[in-house]
Amino acid sequence: MARRWLFATLALGLFLGLVFALFPEIDLKVAALFFDGKTSKFPISRDESWNTVRNLAYWVPYLLVAPSVFVLIRKLVFPRTKMIIAPSVALFLVGSFIAGPGVLTNLVLKDNWGRPRPNQVEEFGGKAGFEPWWRPGGACERNCSFVSGEGSLAFWTVAPAMLAPPPARPFAMGAAVLYGASVGGLRVAFGRHFLSDVLFAGVFTIVTTLLFYALLLAPSRRNDARLELQIERFAFTIHRGLAFVLGGIGTGLARLGAALRHSGEALQRRSGPD
Repeated sequence: MARRWLFATLALGLFLGLVFALFPEIDLKVAALFFDGKTSKFPISRDESWNTVRNLAYWVPYLLVAPSVFVLIRKLVFPRTKMIIAPSVALFLVGSFIAGPGVLTNLVLKDNWGRPRPNQVEEFGGKAGFEPWWRPGGACERNCSFVSGEGSLAFWTVAPAMLAPPPARPFAMGAAVLYGASVGGLRVAFGRHFLSDVLFAGVFTIVTTLLFYALLLAPSRRNDARLELQIERFAFTIHRGLAFVLGGIGTGLARLGAALRHSGEALQRRSGPD
């Protein structure tokens, strides 16, 4: 099923890329639905209730990944302890979270693509020119519109949904996609992202998640006993490295203390009575 999802998502991404390249005005028309020309604002962005919904939705992915983060940190600190979450599952959740919403979305795209947000372009009261999704190098310098960071976080919930029992998995993944679309749609209504920003956030995040699933959870590759042993060995390597560094620092401090003591004794002898 993961392979079918991967191919379907890639095909959807190619289709969306072509549509929004040929008809970039779709982004402007969708954003205009939520824009009030009289006030030159996106009214929903100032609504306290909707902001509360946005803030609550923002933390859901962090709560879902937190147990796996805790388990991995505990294993690194106490290598001999048994992991209470399967190593492949923990690495799948944490790895896809870091690689998708973290690295690809925020470090690679948002800070480098340069696409201004809807509320920054001239059509909606801003000063920047509108840029289609495919053309990087716009007026935005950092934390830009392409792709949606919160949309990417929300679409990442596909990862824990893929861990549902097989009969329920399609429904869980469908619910995760709907959740991502809802959170991303709210960002469009706020005037903070274009529709294509949200759609591509979903495509990129889901593809990244499916690749991690294939790498770690495919039945032909999954071996939790071996994986936990590798994590344990890595933890001991970190411990030895820290011990070496701390030992070096301790030795350096001891030598510095000895040098200061000798200097103090020399100064005391010089300042004594003739």
